Amino acid sequence: MTGLSQSSPIKRARRTAAEMDDVREALVTVAGAGNGMTIRHLFYKLVAAGVIEKTEQEYSNVVIRLGLEMRRNGCIPYGKIIDGSRLYSVPETFGSVRQAIAATARLYRRNYWLTADRTLEVWCEKDAIRALVQPVTSAYAVPLMVTRGFASESVVHSLAVETERTGKPKIILSLSDYDPSGSIMLRDIIDRAKHYAPRSTFLPEQVALTREQIDTYSLPTRPTKNEGNRHAAGFKDDRSVELDAMEPDNLRDLLNYAIAAHVDFDTLKFLRVAEESEKNTLIEMARGVAA
Repeated sequence: MTGLSQSSPIKRARRTAAEMDDVREALVTVAGAGNGMTIRHLFYKLVAAGVIEKTEQEYSNVVIRLGLEMRRNGCIPYGKIIDGSRLYSVPETFGSVRQAIAATARLYRRNYWLTADRTLEVWCEKDAIRALVQPVTSAYAVPLMVTRGFASESVVHSLAVETERTGKPKIILSLSDYDPSGSIMLRDIIDRAKHYAPRSTFLPEQVALTREQIDTYSLPTRPTKNEGNRHAAGFKDDRSVELDAMEPDNLRDLLNYAIAAHVDFDTLKFLRVAEESEKNTLIEMARGVAA
């Protein structure tokens, strides 16, 4: 697994029952303190707290195993540990036209970006981070693209075509690991998009992770893997950090701040007033339709 120290051939002493109780108590405390985190985020927080070691064995045999056990026995609510990499898709259906209009009223939102002088997208390297940041992107109706590593050519082509169609500058906010590959992902997206839309403007912003954030947030590091890595030549740091190491609330705050910097809040406030009025119109329409 990327980013974890391999298990040592020298086995650590088995924890006593009392020590395991301490680990369980720490799991409950750390998981309960947040607004939801991935199992990997939970692992890094326990490492930072000195509860466990940063090894593959501790991740698999302690955090994953106990995380499952303690959700099943009710010690940790399921919503406290998020798995954004598993998608469950259900077609939306309705029992009547009235229900359909009522549902539209609940979901209706004005599109701020239609009249804005720019458009935004958030591009995230890791699927597991999706559920953590989606509340932020959803609040501003900003598209979230999860690339699972380097973006595919089809996805980059779609970005270019859409940006060219709008004629507006495209701000790309990036969330990626701080390592040789993560350091060039954002530039790679921009360079390939410019190939398909040379007259369009693409403006990159690295929201996380950055070198400064490693020290600011005291993030746990691992040695940079240079051997056999063709991306390592331009990466001038012997430390690497996974995006998962960032505290979920800090990651959401960073993204919220980055998006908000591009929003005219006077315009947004006006649109939300109009949106509320139009929702009420839809509600009245639903009431006037036979059930």
